[in-house]
Amino acid sequence: MKKNINYIVLVISILLVISCKEKSNYSKIDAPQTASKSTVHKIVVDEFVGGGTYAYLNVTENNDSYWMAIPNMDVKEGGTYYYNGGMVMKDFISEQLNRVFDEIVFVEGIRTSEELLKPTENDDYNHTRTTPEDVVEEVVKIEKAANGIYLNELLSNKKAFVGKEVILKGKVIKVNNGIMEKNWVHIVDGTQFEDKKSITVTTQEIIEVGAIVTFKGKVTLEKDFGYGYVYDILLEEGELIK
Repeated sequence: MKKNINYIVLVISILLVISCKEKSNYSKIDAPQTASKSTVHKIVVDEFVGGGTYAYLNVTENNDSYWMAIPNMDVKEGGTYYYNGGMVMKDFISEQLNRVFDEIVFVEGIRTSEELLKPTENDDYNHTRTTPEDVVEEVVKIEKAANGIYLNELLSNKKAFVGKEVILKGKVIKVNNGIMEKNWVHIVDGTQFEDKKSITVTTQEIIEVGAIVTFKGKVTLEKDFGYGYVYDILLEEGELIK
């Protein structure tokens, strides 16, 4: 009987060692949840899984191993890359891989140079094809939709609109799809208030950058999604008006 107990203890010990070894190979990122865009991360790609909307990478940074997701692109296993920023998602379900990640870092893109390149209008570095707002210099003037308002009307008196549905018409300058089960659409209409020129709309609609769209959505203020991502104003549950 004593031999049987010793045998069982030995088996359990071996299984625990194997389990710990596997977890050490795919450990959670040991870093603050808020990712600073000023910090340059140097990573080595240990595993690459592509072919869908995202490319999934298991990477090593210093002595930490973690998973990250980027817009699908060719990445060499064993290669060294750099990135800035990112957002940590917990318990993320990947339908593409049919897998649940305890933690995964979503990043706009990785690069082979440590130097952060300035984006251009043709950069495709985000979760979908995007044109960053800070490089959109063209003059945009969109007439407001029927029963709608201009962006500066909303921004200048946002507390009066909180919780209400409004209609905004604008040009799409940036799109992030499939984040927290939402698509994130940034639009401008040529107006601004205190240097703020755009608003973010969360929606289930699939929108192309450059499209002129009319959204109806609910105005939300000080929306906190965690990890340091706070929106002072957001148009939620956006529906396209044809």
